[in-house]
Amino acid sequence: MQPREKMLLAAVLVLGSAWLGGGYLISAVFEPFQERIQRLDGLRASVNKKSDEQMTLGRARLTLKNISAISLPPDPGKSKQPSALNAQRLYLEWLTDIAELCGFEDPKVTAGNLVMKGKVYISVGAKLEANARYEQLVRFLDVFYRTSLAQRISALNVTTKVFEGDPVLTIKLDADGLVMLDSPSRRTLFPQTLLAEPISDEGKLLQVVDTNDFPNEPGFRVLLKSEFLNITEIHDDGVWTVERGIEQTQPAASTEGAIVELVRMKPGQTDRTMDDFRRLVTSDIFMKPSPPYNPKPGRVADRTVLRGKSLDFTIPILGYDSSKGKPEFTLLESPLAGLKIDRKGKVTWKPDAESVPGRYQINYEVRHPSIAKGTLEGTFTVHFREPNPIPVFDSKSKPPVVFLNREWKFVPQLVKAGATTPRYNWRLGDRAPAGLKINDRTGELTWTPGDEIPLGDTTIPVTLTDNDSPPQSTTLSVKVEVEDDAAQFTRLTGIFAIGDKRRLYLFDPSTEKKTELQEGEKFSISDLSGTIKEITSRYAVLSLNQQDIRWELGQSLREAQAKVNDY
Repeated sequence: MQPREKMLLAAVLVLGSAWLGGGYLISAVFEPFQERIQRLDGLRASVNKKSDEQMTLGRARLTLKNISAISLPPDPGKSKQPSALNAQRLYLEWLTDIAELCGFEDPKVTAGNLVMKGKVYISVGAKLEANARYEQLVRFLDVFYRTSLAQRISALNVTTKVFEGDPVLTIKLDADGLVMLDSPSRRTLFPQTLLAEPISDEGKLLQVVDTNDFPNEPGFRVLLKSEFLNITEIHDDGVWTVERGIEQTQPAASTEGAIVELVRMKPGQTDRTMDDFRRLVTSDIFMKPSPPYNPKPGRVADRTVLRGKSLDFTIPILGYDSSKGKPEFTLLESPLAGLKIDRKGKVTWKPDAESVPGRYQINYEVRHPSIAKGTLEGTFTVHFREPNPIPVFDSKSKPPVVFLNREWKFVPQLVKAGATTPRYNWRLGDRAPAGLKINDRTGELTWTPGDEIPLGDTTIPVTLTDNDSPPQSTTLSVKVEVEDDAAQFTRLTGIFAIGDKRRLYLFDPSTEKKTELQEGEKFSISDLSGTIKEITSRYAVLSLNQQDIRWELGQSLREAQAKVNDY
């Protein structure tokens, strides 16, 4: 074979080998590189995911820090169950103060629910009811939302039956404040100090006892009684130069020792010009162009007064020209001694011991320039009656023991107070145990308490409201005993024979209680009571609720109850 032919043959052999074994070569050479590239891509994706999680966590921490800075103060002291009762009290006082500052009529601020979310925060609820004009409502919302405080208005209901002039609005408002449990405790909602020297209603220098918790630079605001003041200069020894009567508040003299409170405003919200405020007020959605004036008394529903209570309301007048002043009222005739109507139409009366129950018609007169004849007359009816007897629970109707993780039912019985018993609406009072339910018509209580419910005496608050007018409400207490379900833990651990007699040995590891029973003996464990009918070498037969139950060795009484056999 020639050299040239040998070279051609070798080339053919190499190409053939590459074609036949190419897959193996590619696998051996390139797959390790591909695996490393895929692994590197996976590591990069994992690093990016961790980085995103760290950024999200950082933003969450910053948000919590910012909220903690404006949180309501948690209650002082450390306990296993954090509380916010002091914070709730401070928050209710603050809402009352700003409602009165903004001119609300007789604001009623009551506590709402306290809702705890883990060991992070407690939501503090508050309810506000009042009457106010539109401008006063706008002022209240303006102050509320400009205050740097972790709070919100969760519900706002504003109603009116009058759409001419400047009507009085009925306002019902639900507010929630936030208490971050890691925030520092304070005895006040906002920093406070005291006046070191009295100040007149025209004074420009405010001297205070302590400025430690107040800003070091001027430009902040304080509240002195019912007046907002801007701090324009800060001097030594706790002396401030102030601008008086901010935002329609009236300057007033104050004595030494008066409380000066810091008004914490949101950044950029301190200054509000009168033009800004007027733009808010002039957008009154409760007003419409006045029709031709035709003044008349608004409808006054029959007023029911209980002995021991008072009558207090204002008669509405519709369709008058408010630019000519307010209507003036005069009482014409009243069969009820002591009933009064003032010039503004406010009706007041408190029954005395000699007042006789019945229905009485009250006549009054109204004067106003926009009334065609100058005056008009109106009437309303007062129904005076005795209050219903206060409901009382029947002491003979005692609630059964409550066992954890077992359904419990109980219908409280009332002592019959007279020939007829009012119909009541039932509801649970504040701080009722978790998971408890009540039938609003019958008062039946149902509950399946979990392991989180503490053992021992528990008080269930129940509020009964009758259907009379006005309705009367009474809160009563149902006291119950919460126990572990011993039937869940008590097991049949042994059967022993002494002669012809066999005995059962029971053991409850939760209380380390040992019990010995023989045929014919009665037993009571938790809510299960029965009789030992038969004892064999491997099981026992129990009679429970007219049913025979087979109790195997090693079973708990609850497990045996779940497997009912007929004999």
